[in-house]
Amino acid sequence: MHNPYFFVPFEVFVIFLLGLFLRLLPHYFSPNGLGVDHWYWKAYIEKWRSDRQFPPMLPQFLLEKHQWYPPFFPLLVARCPNVLFDRFSHVIAVFIDLLRMFFVMAIVFVLTGRMTSVLGAGVVYAFTPILISYNVQLNPRGLAALFLDIVVVLLIFLIWHTVPVWLWIFVVLFSGLILLTHKMTTQLFWFLCLTVGVSTADWRLLLLVPGSMVMALILSKGFYFKILLAHWDIVTFWNRNWRWLSAHPVLESPIYGVPGYETPTKYFRSGLKGTWRRMLYLFGFNPWSWTILAAGLWMYGPHSFLTYEDAWTIRWLALILFFTMLTTFVPALRCLGNGYLYLYNSSFPAALAVGFIWGGLKHDMVVNVILALTFAFCVMGIGFYFWVLKKSKTLKVDVSMNEVLERLRNLSDGIVLCFPQHWHDIVAYKSKKPVMWGGHGYGFKRIEFIFPRVTEPIKKTIKEFNIKYLLTYEKYLPDNFLKDLPPADVEEFGQYRLFRFTS
Repeated sequence: MHNPYFFVPFEVFVIFLLGLFLRLLPHYFSPNGLGVDHWYWKAYIEKWRSDRQFPPMLPQFLLEKHQWYPPFFPLLVARCPNVLFDRFSHVIAVFIDLLRMFFVMAIVFVLTGRMTSVLGAGVVYAFTPILISYNVQLNPRGLAALFLDIVVVLLIFLIWHTVPVWLWIFVVLFSGLILLTHKMTTQLFWFLCLTVGVSTADWRLLLLVPGSMVMALILSKGFYFKILLAHWDIVTFWNRNWRWLSAHPVLESPIYGVPGYETPTKYFRSGLKGTWRRMLYLFGFNPWSWTILAAGLWMYGPHSFLTYEDAWTIRWLALILFFTMLTTFVPALRCLGNGYLYLYNSSFPAALAVGFIWGGLKHDMVVNVILALTFAFCVMGIGFYFWVLKKSKTLKVDVSMNEVLERLRNLSDGIVLCFPQHWHDIVAYKSKKPVMWGGHGYGFKRIEFIFPRVTEPIKKTIKEFNIKYLLTYEKYLPDNFLKDLPPADVEEFGQYRLFRFTS
């Protein structure tokens, strides 16, 4: 272990600035807003700040039963001064991500003392595509990932170094905070504890699973029981519906869809095209993780210079990628979420592994070639994301969408139905109208008739809930669906269509 007090060279600041620039650039292409989850979290935080009622009531989401999402992230962000939250809520996730970047570079220096290794880890983290594309919005994933990083790094010191035993208190504390922050990170954390605990016969890691639950119960004063119930609710929902994750809700509807049709962009599309697309997701969102694992295995052998920390980090990375594969390709585990999103968590051990292996005596020319090619792939992937974002009509809020939202805001009160359905959160936030949506906290069965597929006649739904508006865009809805709508006045805003039902 090396002295953590060091002079920070100019190159470190350059890497930080590059990382910051890449994470802020998406907002240049969409100054009016980005991200699906951003608007829900803004509504949650603002409601809690105004009423101080926990959990907050968000009646604008008609199909929601309770706001039983892990609450640590929104309650923490709610402590930001009003002026900061109101003006800079879109960069809070970026700030958390840069904290992870600083943390990984600091740990690399503490354990290696090599500035070249610090720079290598920083480059890997700064140029990871999924960290740039996902952190455009308010979201708890980054904070939960930071907590998981802290836990695993603490375990490095507790297992391989002589440190005070009381540090286990912090391991259990941050383990509980993971459970109170993000459900997918909880699933990954438990998987790591169980697999490493069993493979190493270390009962302490196995006990972290119940220990984290007890800590979460203590910290939340019992609210974690409701979080656990909501966690089970979403897992069982996707166990029934994973086949239609990101499917077109109407074109794959048993009522309005064409038999045998599959949405080209559906995540679990069948056949070779579907498998190929999933493989592109797995590699494209984080090429570093796969190639650094390959480089680590290349260097890991009987005559290598790898230390216990190296081996631990490579195992950590390998297990995350293994869990990513399991949740992507094993049908019974697809209910645990989009597998490629776990690559968000693999970014930290990937950067850490580069810090350990590269920049000292542990790498050779093969590793240099692997890392150079991967850097090129990442630059191309980031450039492709910016190109898609600039042209997209669904990933961001453009001028025409702003006009629609302003129009809705000024219309009389009424319930809004959206297709595509990821517009519901922004419509609820910007237009101040109730929406036919839920699926944030608890009550997933209440949205199953309309998501992920429409399974009831739309005319019945509109009549039963007295829906007044429908927002969609040109050619998104098929003719048989449009013919089943009640009479409506239709307003056009570029490619967007706003239906105002007249009866």
